[in-house]
Amino acid sequence: MRRLSSPVERLGGHWPVVVVGSGYGGAITASRLARAGQKVCVLERGKERLPGEFPRTNAQLLRETQLLGPGGSLLGKLKVGSPTGMLSLHLLGDLAVVTGCGLGGTSLINAGVVLRPDPRVLDEDSWPTGFREDLRAGMLEDCFTHVERTLNPQPYPETHPPLRKLEALERSAEKTGGKFYRLPLAVSWKESVNAAGVRLKGCTLCGDCATGCNVGAKNTLQMNYLPDAQHHGAELFSQVAVHHVERGQGHWRVYYRLVGMGRELFDAPLQFLTADHVVLAAGTLGSTEILLRSRAAGLSVSNEVGKHFSGNGDVMAFGYNLDVPVNAVSYGDHEVKNAEPVGPSITGIIDMRGTEHVDEGMVIEEGAVPAALGGSLPALFAAVAPVLGQDTDEGFIDGLQENARVAESLVRGPYHGAVRNTQTLFAMTHDDGGGELRLEGDGLRAVWPGAGRQEGYLRAEQKIYKAVEALGGTFVRNPVSARLLDNALLVTHPLGGCVMADDAEGGVVDHEGRVFSGEKGTEIHEGLYVCDGAVIPRSIGANPLLTISAVSERFVARLARRHGWHIDYAPMQAPQQLPPQEPLGLRFTETLRGTISTAVDEPYQAAANPDRPGASSLRFVITVLVEDLNAMLADSRHPMAVTGCIEAPGLSAKPLMVTHGTLNVLVEDPNRPGYKQLRYTLHLRSESGERFLFEGYKQLTDDPGIDFWEDTTTLFITLRRGDSPDAPVAYKGIVRISVDDFARQVSTFRVTHALSVQDQVSAVARFGKFFLGGLFELYWKPSLEEET
Repeated sequence: MRRLSSPVERLGGHWPVVVVGSGYGGAITASRLARAGQKVCVLERGKERLPGEFPRTNAQLLRETQLLGPGGSLLGKLKVGSPTGMLSLHLLGDLAVVTGCGLGGTSLINAGVVLRPDPRVLDEDSWPTGFREDLRAGMLEDCFTHVERTLNPQPYPETHPPLRKLEALERSAEKTGGKFYRLPLAVSWKESVNAAGVRLKGCTLCGDCATGCNVGAKNTLQMNYLPDAQHHGAELFSQVAVHHVERGQGHWRVYYRLVGMGRELFDAPLQFLTADHVVLAAGTLGSTEILLRSRAAGLSVSNEVGKHFSGNGDVMAFGYNLDVPVNAVSYGDHEVKNAEPVGPSITGIIDMRGTEHVDEGMVIEEGAVPAALGGSLPALFAAVAPVLGQDTDEGFIDGLQENARVAESLVRGPYHGAVRNTQTLFAMTHDDGGGELRLEGDGLRAVWPGAGRQEGYLRAEQKIYKAVEALGGTFVRNPVSARLLDNALLVTHPLGGCVMADDAEGGVVDHEGRVFSGEKGTEIHEGLYVCDGAVIPRSIGANPLLTISAVSERFVARLARRHGWHIDYAPMQAPQQLPPQEPLGLRFTETLRGTISTAVDEPYQAAANPDRPGASSLRFVITVLVEDLNAMLADSRHPMAVTGCIEAPGLSAKPLMVTHGTLNVLVEDPNRPGYKQLRYTLHLRSESGERFLFEGYKQLTDDPGIDFWEDTTTLFITLRRGDSPDAPVAYKGIVRISVDDFARQVSTFRVTHALSVQDQVSAVARFGKFFLGGLFELYWKPSLEEET
């Protein structure tokens, strides 16, 4: 499997199309527009992870978990964990939401259930007129077909080993009265090549789908739409978190932060790039949050932003300590004697959508608990079940047997006793879509009091109770739904917040995903779109993956048709060729600050006098990146790529962006042979479009006295008004790094693309030998030679 993301220094300044997010909406948009010949840039907040890099243990999963949001009255404001952690738990007040964070979005952690909605759901008045017209004309059916052809969903094969959790669900179906069948899953059951030309492995039935497929068998977006987009020319950038958008002069400005690169240690300002078209596809929470922030920054949008939020009727509960084995805890790296297969995370369904009224329909599905969580389950259930659980069967003998199984799990672990006999159950039904997402500070809060007490949620709990009752044991509500942490709901399929409607009084975008430009009417912002679950105007009552994807296919088809672009939907004919192993690289972030002035004819020290008339402060925060350490060391210029921004109030009221830049390390001083320099060349752009060229050097010269620290931390700079080395010099000055900032800089040093600790040590050793060795040759070797 090859990496898809490009190095962030290639972000540059302007793109025809910027897609924010790499979930279903973003990946589909990127793939289709790239196939239509457009130059597409995808910005993803999370990291890229390949099969084999997903968490397997509890400790690894904790490192990949982030807690975000207000957190309710017990916890207060929350921002815990890595900002690129794969599993995001948003504690938003009246509800909690689980989302995925990474290249591929929530597809990395979902079960890959590709289920069509009840047709009646899509033909209700909550959808705008234009959408329903396309539905009846067959356009949406074409879009469903495009998605299904790409994801190639197939049910768990009858020829594969039987799964106890699937058999248990079938028994429950008899009690609940629903239709049982095996779900279509975006999973490869044998080694194959998919529609994007990516080779998939065969599923090993480990059950660890919800913490990322380390096998490479799940047909996530990382395996289809995203590599397809890249193959057709799109560039994908990870660890880029978009904050808000603003309208510029004939373009859109997209403000972002580079995350997980140490820039937060220096309180780095927002960076920006520009685009002709911006598609917000950061997920229901992400796109809504970006539009709310954009409104706070002055963008005129509908007052409906954040409203009509739905939890898709999500209910999660457990059948604990059943009378039959279920085998629904994944093994991961654990070796369990005589272990039976767990199977994919979700495999079967009890379909109860054939009700007279569509809003009374629901589905119930079984699930597997990832191995990383398995170890905590025996003690957790033993503590929670007596308090929150309802025993569905009684009797003295049954009670003895249940207690014996509880003890067995506590002693022998989750693959034995009560936990082995525990079924995880998910229901999806309908709610009133009455939630609201509001901006609180710089984050979200959800307002939806009493949401979990709606009739649909209570009806779903009753059906799950019957499903558990069919197997004996104890019905246990999800602890979050029981109002721990002040949350009434735990939502895994959030919808709404930027819903589509006929006008701005009813929603945020029109039926083609274009953002309304005011509080009323149908006027839109040209070039600004939302394309993900945020536009869905009501609950789906089933896994929404396929519905969101089909809606996204329709949006992008409409966009392309409007601009006269042709999308080629033909599948890839041959497997994509895998590139060689990525070379080891390096990355670090640094900041320097000082003074510049217009005294360009004066020496640097004089020009940098802060008391000089017209003097101005300057600070830069840059991230230095080496994609290929060996190539950098072999090149006599020793080039390193640079990205970042410069704060210089004398030049621009807002930060200047580094559109591209280079740091050359230990290169010859052109004026003094035998002496070395660190040379910076940064091409800058202001929000107004003005260009500057930043030229700087650190002079490494062994003068009398102890000057090593002074030389390596002092940068002499020249700023030209224009993008050419021949442009007139406008400013001159000096910036320096402080001891505190240097300590922070050291902490940001990372080896990239390392496959082992040995690789990391080797890379650090080679770079240290080059850099520190070069300084030794300059500063200490001459003194030692003189002494001898």
